[in-house]
Amino acid sequence: MEFAVTAFFEGDLQVVATQGDLDVHAAPQLSSILMPLVEPGSKVVIEMSRTPFMDSSGLAAIVEAGAKARDVDGYLCLAAPGDRVGKVLEITGVDTLIDVFDSLESAQLGR
Repeated sequence: MEFAVTAFFEGDLQVVATQGDLDVHAAPQLSSILMPLVEPGSKVVIEMSRTPFMDSSGLAAIVEAGAKARDVDGYLCLAAPGDRVGKVLEITGVDTLIDVFDSLESAQLGR
């Protein structure tokens, strides 16, 4: 499956929806869309329900955006990662650095 990423507003959240494997080939595409959205006061959620796989390159893109969000007093979270992606987040401890929600709706509510 070809990787695709789209960005749109959902209430006060800027949603970045990913589709396809987030790997070494796709990570730069995610970063190029994600990083400009992370700015002071921004609230960004990466919706990952259609991303079945993520490697270390994808993880690095997310961690970098999360660090930038903290640095500029913005907010970044993840929504709806599948089992495999969720396991990567858990094993690496990224789920303790970046909030992870079960769904986009949960991310909107902050729980």
